[in-house]
Amino acid sequence: MSNRDHNTVFTVLLIRHAESVAPGTADFDEYTRPLTTKGFRDAERLADSLASTQIDAAYSSPYIRARQTIEPIAKARGLTIETIDDLRERVLKPGDLPDWRVHLQRSWKDFDYALPGGESSHAAQARVVRVLDDIRGRHARGEVVMFASHGNLIALALNAMLPNVDYAFWESIPMPALYTLLHDGERWRVENFELNARVRR
Repeated sequence: MSNRDHNTVFTVLLIRHAESVAPGTADFDEYTRPLTTKGFRDAERLADSLASTQIDAAYSSPYIRARQTIEPIAKARGLTIETIDDLRERVLKPGDLPDWRVHLQRSWKDFDYALPGGESSHAAQARVVRVLDDIRGRHARGEVVMFASHGNLIALALNAMLPNVDYAFWESIPMPALYTLLHDGERWRVENFELNARVRR
């Protein structure tokens, strides 16, 4: 993207968290599961890869693994990370769901499908797009912010701009991952979609 283009768009660096301890690990819940040793190492590598990138503000899911992923980036710039509850992961159903992949796959085929107490793909997608638009309203064109969030919610955000993003794409998203979203004053688009997903190890 040229300097001229940069000055006319608002940019979001949409970041999936690095590797975290497994769900169900003793003493942790969804909000408190931290990164693994590998996850912390990859978060530092992500920070290094963005060392020369302008970033003006930092926002995170309330889940600690998301916040820990961008802490090195924020610290290097003296940024305070603001927690946004609506960047939390999409919940298929409260409590245990042993066959959750079956339900997740169905939710990608039917965006209105939801288990009792859970969130449909349509609802989760509307939630994350609303966050994108709300944060855009706080910033001027030419500014760059980062969001730390989660795989399924990020895939749904991308699907709102690229309808070919599907369940198989979600399965392929690495940890961490980075996508660059641009808004030109009229619409969102994904920059260099095929190139900017993976963080080089």
